[in-house]
Amino acid sequence: MPNDTDVSECALGRGSRISIATIYSFMCVLGTILNLLVIYLVVTFKKLRTASNAFIVNGCVADLLVCAFWMPHEAVATSTGGILVLGYHAFKEALLFLGITVSLLSHSLIAVNRYVLITKTPAVYQSLYQKRNTEWMIAGSWLISLGSLFPWLAFFRYPPERCRDAEDAASASFAKGTSVSVLSSRVTTGTLAVTIIGQTVIVVYCYLKIFRRVQISVKRVSILNFQIVNNLPYSFPRKDKRLGFYVLAICFIFLLTTEPMFWVLIAGLFVPVSMVLWTSTWMLFCTIFVSNPFLYTWKNEEFRKSFRSVMRGDFLRGSTVGVETTTINTISHIFPRQNSRRAFLGEMN
Repeated sequence: MPNDTDVSECALGRGSRISIATIYSFMCVLGTILNLLVIYLVVTFKKLRTASNAFIVNGCVADLLVCAFWMPHEAVATSTGGILVLGYHAFKEALLFLGITVSLLSHSLIAVNRYVLITKTPAVYQSLYQKRNTEWMIAGSWLISLGSLFPWLAFFRYPPERCRDAEDAASASFAKGTSVSVLSSRVTTGTLAVTIIGQTVIVVYCYLKIFRRVQISVKRVSILNFQIVNNLPYSFPRKDKRLGFYVLAICFIFLLTTEPMFWVLIAGLFVPVSMVLWTSTWMLFCTIFVSNPFLYTWKNEEFRKSFRSVMRGDFLRGSTVGVETTTINTISHIFPRQNSRRAFLGEMN
């Protein structure tokens, strides 16, 4: 972002910095708990160990880099105005950039996984999402993210203090911490913007295709539960259509939290962006790392059952058959010897 924003950065007072630090602290605690809970449930209960949930866990691990590591350090630096040593500051911001990129890629992996599950035949899904292929997809998200760090490392600049007195120096430290060092050059700003818009295109395309398929199919499929919904009463069309709207809700939340960040990044490449706009947009963007675990599991009945088991102290491992395997077998049983897309979803004519 242009250096012209440095003057406005110093205008932030101590009250504003404490407020932002409080928000960071709240998101840190909530995001860490939710992400760790999802990881714990998937690791503990065998019935949750599916390809779809593996991608969700991958996103949770990436979100922890932001919520459990970056946010607490940022909250302290924001409230005190302290300046970290150069090496540690670079390490902290590199992990932040890595967490953001992997988290965004995980959204795409989840969307594509659900797209293939709903719109393709069971044989295609089983072939594509074998254990080895799933592991390579997850590893690829980290390798791609590590590769995206090279432009950041090449153009990293330690944020300087530009204010005159101690209070202004603290404000400058806060401002630069909030705007994140990944934005210290046009190259890194552009890298983050391209990453956001790339994942947005994939997520929107997959979920709109899923929504359309669910709306026109006779055999409705619960996208979030990965279960076949049989014999839905046509006297309750609202309940029937609600399945697709859950998918649109995920798509809408993703757009709501990421697109403002994208447009601010693009605008910052050409003109100065006000600190108020930048800070509010960045805080909204950070909420996605807190809401992801809830967003992808709250409508999943298997996660609900596992969570209730933990709350009751019942640590039964559950069945060894994953939800997806059960669903795919159910589909194959309903449509024997028919592998076409029409047989899978039973399209209306």
